[in-house]
Amino acid sequence: MKFKEVRNLIVSGLHEYTGLFVVLSNQLNPERELPFIIYSVTAPYIPEGGTGDLQSTLDTAGTVKVTRYEQPTCTFSFTVCSMDRQTKDGFVLGEDEALDLAEKAQGWFLHTGYDYISGKGLTVVDIANVQERSFLQVDEEARRYGFDVVIRYVRTDEMTVAGVEAAAIKKGDNNE
Repeated sequence: MKFKEVRNLIVSGLHEYTGLFVVLSNQLNPERELPFIIYSVTAPYIPEGGTGDLQSTLDTAGTVKVTRYEQPTCTFSFTVCSMDRQTKDGFVLGEDEALDLAEKAQGWFLHTGYDYISGKGLTVVDIANVQERSFLQVDEEARRYGFDVVIRYVRTDEMTVAGVEAAAIKKGDNNE
């Protein structure tokens, strides 16, 4: 599995659970309607160390496929964005909404989404505490709460090489 697949699985699962848009931060696109979740990837690939595990298979044509397996980690940062505002249902206090939704999203990684995540071949290694990440936006506060998550996954890399007999024939070292 490559990191892009891991990212897409996590983002779609979190969106499904929270019902909120989960969008990449620092984009030029207009912001979504509040509330929404932004994410950034702080580390897409943190190797476990070592060379990984190698497995080779030989097909009938004499070609060898070598597959390298390892279990790296990656780190995501999720932030729920809200703001004080008036809606058709009444006044929304952005501080409370952002905190409640950040805790709900964190809870997905801690408990509710565990089966989803492990069923996709991923493991949650660490979940940081929810932190306040608000900032002043022109003349009012953009309310934000977020947390970081470390995920472990199985990365595979493959290459095809000529088998020993095929390599010998190419060099002209055979006795035929």
